[in-house]
Amino acid sequence: MANTITKALMNKYLDHRCTAEEKLRIAAFMQQREGQQLLDEVLTERLTADMLLMEQIRVDDQQAEEWKTTLRQRIAAMQPEQEPVVLRPKRLAFLRRAAIWTLLVSALGTIGVHQYRKQYKTNAITLANLEKQNPKGRRAVITLADGSVIHLGADSKLEYPEVFNGPTREITLTGEAFFEISEDPTHPFIVHTGTVQTRVLGTSFKINAFKGTPLTVAVATGKVQVEHAGNGVTVLAPGQQVTWDPVAQQTAIAEMPVADIAGWKNARLAFNNNTLQEVAAVLERWYNVSIRFKQPVTAQKRITVTLSANRPMEETLRVLSTGSRFTYKINNRQITIH
Repeated sequence: MANTITKALMNKYLDHRCTAEEKLRIAAFMQQREGQQLLDEVLTERLTADMLLMEQIRVDDQQAEEWKTTLRQRIAAMQPEQEPVVLRPKRLAFLRRAAIWTLLVSALGTIGVHQYRKQYKTNAITLANLEKQNPKGRRAVITLADGSVIHLGADSKLEYPEVFNGPTREITLTGEAFFEISEDPTHPFIVHTGTVQTRVLGTSFKINAFKGTPLTVAVATGKVQVEHAGNGVTVLAPGQQVTWDPVAQQTAIAEMPVADIAGWKNARLAFNNNTLQEVAAVLERWYNVSIRFKQPVTAQKRITVTLSANRPMEETLRVLSTGSRFTYKINNRQITIH
């Protein structure tokens, strides 16, 4: 049972969008210790993402009043869950606080997200396209209308519909992200990255699709179908990664530890025989710094290492310099490697 309940499905449940069959599965799962642990993880991620969003939102007095009215109406309409889910008293208190907090931020988000909309009408219901763009040094967690969760990387952009409508669920990515897709066999999920399409039904995977670099898709759970216009279809299983080189017009499949793929969303950066130049390009995005090499030969040194981007930049540099035997100098956000 534990393997069938994902974070994406749990988010769907918390948003009251599960089917009757899904509700029964979750109700049974919640009787287990693993169910309680997964709930805690999902609630913590949602609260963290919502607090980050609140820090970015600025509203005027009229919007604030609209928000207050909306919040009062939603709180008044709240009804207790009917599913036979048994939670310990401590968990119940946490869930109540989380539900009210999520409701609060949801009302705020309805106001704040307008700044990203490509189309909006005040007196009509429209299916708007939303856009989230991260600068260097910033990440975000986005929950889509179907309950899917996307961890969007630094210097990356995601375009997605406010509500999915039609036989497929389609979004567009520029940059990199980790996806936890809500299972829905009747509505395939498609990620567009230039001329490459990644199609799934319900799984977790990572895509790296920065302009000017080879595109990679790596699978953590489930199966993923990757299709390039005029170049056939590749089906990936967990622990597999496909790389598409747009210059050579070739694909290559390699094995990759699942822990390294899934760990990216928690700032785990795994490098396997990469050049320092390639490592530096990744660190520039994560830390919002500029890195230059005094000696070209140093930039081409290769290294296999796993780093944590949650650690200070100077600590990361010390690890790299020890393994590759170089010195460096930091001047604000400018880093010079000798």
